[in-house]
Amino acid sequence: MKLTVERGGGRLDRYLVEHIEGVSRALVMKYLKEGRARVNGHRARPGLFVKDGDSIDLPGFEEAAERIREGRAEGVPDVARVRQPLAVPVLYEDEDMIVVDKPPGLVMHPGEGHEDEGLDLLLRRRYGPSARLVHRIDRDTSGVVVVARGHPQSAARLTDAFRQGDAEKTYLALVCGVPEPRSGVIDAPIMDRKTPGERPRVAEGGREARTEYETIEAFGRFAWVRVRPKTGRRHQIRAHMAFIGHPLAVDRVHAGRRQLKLKDLRPDLPATWKNPVVLDRQPLHAAELLLRHPRTGEEMKFVAPLPPDLAEVLRLLREPSAS
Repeated sequence: MKLTVERGGGRLDRYLVEHIEGVSRALVMKYLKEGRARVNGHRARPGLFVKDGDSIDLPGFEEAAERIREGRAEGVPDVARVRQPLAVPVLYEDEDMIVVDKPPGLVMHPGEGHEDEGLDLLLRRRYGPSARLVHRIDRDTSGVVVVARGHPQSAARLTDAFRQGDAEKTYLALVCGVPEPRSGVIDAPIMDRKTPGERPRVAEGGREARTEYETIEAFGRFAWVRVRPKTGRRHQIRAHMAFIGHPLAVDRVHAGRRQLKLKDLRPDLPATWKNPVVLDRQPLHAAELLLRHPRTGEEMKFVAPLPPDLAEVLRLLREPSAS
């Protein structure tokens, strides 16, 4: 791959991220550290500044990018590759798609602070470069995630299903207070400029967003709700539940609450009891997904069991009072 610098240049690594589609800074940095890149015929380090007219030569970049995404070291032949174990439960797989149960705390893509992590990276290591995420959920949200594989048409059809609202998603969430009415529809636009430090929020001029909710159990200070987003805005459930005065029980962004302790759930316990943290992530779980198979058109339903941390929170809430 060869490039000629235009429009001002800048640091080499940043310039490449801006001018090569679909690559992360982490991937570019790893390629540059292998030492094959050349600028005006000379070996180029990642922090080199390039200017208009400079010639950049990136030998074998496409093959190296695929290898880096798969986690293979330079010079290791394909025959020496070992299939990496996937430490994420697989709910379903065939030649067109994979459905997994993402654990909380796992990012979707490698990024700053998570260069060697991410569901996308794990899947590519296990299934090869054709594995492609077609939708996303937050790092701290657990549950069903769909991945395309094989023919590019499978990825296109699955992506369209999520974009057009043909994939029916059902989440479970613990919220502050008990919604009144106990069920309803939140139809409020969400503004999301994606600027640093600015969170998605309900505001005039935002994009259309619609969420259905239903209270399953009420616990006085908290409620367990079933939520179905009918559009796919970033932070939609979190922003909508906060908008109606019932934010998620833990939400650093929309509720300013970082954790739940035992006595938050059980204020009836004696003051002498220890008060450990029982939940330090948002209590949101992608429990069910209904969609059509990208090749056969068959309607399929996938269900992810409740993770242990949320199951324990519910157990504590349901436990009889100590008084």
